[in-house]
Amino acid sequence: MSGIHSTPKPKIRSLFAFIQARTGSTRFPKKVIRSIPPNSDKTILDHIHSRVLKILPNSRIVYLIPEGDSELGSFLEKKGMNHFPGPLEDVRLRYILASEKFKADAILRLTGDNPFYDTTHLDLLIQTFIGSDSDLAYFKGLPLGTGGEVFRTSALLNLSESQQEERHKEHVSIHIKEDPNFYKITAIPSLLTKEEGSRLSNFRLTVDTPEDFETISDLLSQKSFESIGNFNTKEFLEWENGSPSLFQKNLDVPQVRFNLPSPNQTIKGKIGVLVAPAKEFGSGHFSRTSLLYSFLPYRGWEPEWLSSFPKDGEYDILLIDYRDIEIPISYQKTKVLLLDHFGEDKKSYDFWDLLPHAQNDPNFDWEQILIPPNLISSATSEEKSPHKEYEIFCYAGNLGKEESENLDRFLIQNSSRKRIRIGGTPPKNQEIEYFPRLSRVQYLQTLRSSEKFLGYFGQSVFEAMFLKIPSATFSISPIHTELSKILEKYNIPFTDLSGKTDFSLGTKVVGENGYRLLLDRIDQYTA
Repeated sequence: MSGIHSTPKPKIRSLFAFIQARTGSTRFPKKVIRSIPPNSDKTILDHIHSRVLKILPNSRIVYLIPEGDSELGSFLEKKGMNHFPGPLEDVRLRYILASEKFKADAILRLTGDNPFYDTTHLDLLIQTFIGSDSDLAYFKGLPLGTGGEVFRTSALLNLSESQQEERHKEHVSIHIKEDPNFYKITAIPSLLTKEEGSRLSNFRLTVDTPEDFETISDLLSQKSFESIGNFNTKEFLEWENGSPSLFQKNLDVPQVRFNLPSPNQTIKGKIGVLVAPAKEFGSGHFSRTSLLYSFLPYRGWEPEWLSSFPKDGEYDILLIDYRDIEIPISYQKTKVLLLDHFGEDKKSYDFWDLLPHAQNDPNFDWEQILIPPNLISSATSEEKSPHKEYEIFCYAGNLGKEESENLDRFLIQNSSRKRIRIGGTPPKNQEIEYFPRLSRVQYLQTLRSSEKFLGYFGQSVFEAMFLKIPSATFSISPIHTELSKILEKYNIPFTDLSGKTDFSLGTKVVGENGYRLLLDRIDQYTA
């Protein structure tokens, strides 16, 4: 294979979202700064910005606008949104100049006409790309207007003036996608089931024309901005299933498409991924396994998101992250790998532990804990290190009113200045700063700006330990008490919340190679 496939790629140190926008749209002028729906206080760019802030800090979001577009420049300045002016006709050069100014090693390319970017998929995209050797990556199988692409700046620059044609000036990365033999391109299947993927043609969630604007306005009018701001593809699919007519008004608008070659990916085999539903089992299973799922294509696997057990032989491998579920099929042709499973089926199939527990302590390898890339890499974090704003950061999950109030009394007793609680019910007084939930970026920023961490046994504790934040645990159930007692053996204090407690870094080191080790284990199935 020719080109830079075999050339070692440098580590990505800095990634920015570059969002191209202008007021001089031919088909629909000034659409990006129009109120949508009309008479509201939100523009398309406001909706986009609130979504992208869920995956990147404000300092890493830059709007690339044409030189001379003073109306858009003034709008962005008033909003506190970063912007960079560049050539009107040569958008690719605009990206090149912006990458030089901001020293971006990699770019998440978005456009200013998509108010419903799927932040779940975009977050997975940039996290997995940071540690990869790909030149460009994207999720395939998402509704029009919800996806994006990420690429190395080096690939953007790797086109001489003599090679550049007119289409390359407008379509920034098309020269990369036109040459999959030279560039390493990774297409990641979306986290949709086959049934969900079959309905993608029912959606056009972009604003190119007045018909699009009317459709999106109607959608926004149906929900509060706060609730629809948390909508991603899964939620839109549920909504469309019950109200299909809301999505049909702009489906006839023509869309420009390019006939591009498929990425040159060697497929080792197909992997089905079955994960416990977040509504029943919490978000931890989905968070860790969706990242694993997104890493698999970089290793040459073709993953598919499942909602039920497949037939034997339908996939080469079946990954199950579904706490102690009983497997109803005896798999012979399909190789099964159970993640953090303690049921009887652990005796019949391969397994991989992700956290310490009573059955594997003290032999558990703490390198196997899955630490997400955005905790390890500074490529997507704030450019300045946060100061320690909070004395105690508390994660409370879904605790009820009585338990939350008990936690608050403990936090006040164990701190003399600012403390913050995420989850649980709202506090009775203003001594506790409170958020029912935070985006992943906001969560990590807040955690990094805290001196101590308090939470129940789970992923959050290990992330705090990885960041070298002194920690302590409390219990929300008998099993959590048992698990916390394991951590107590390694000098992470356990408290019953009745008095003062110490916080400690513990005696164990949480490694950063968990995903690599698990992917290596999966690769062994090809041996």
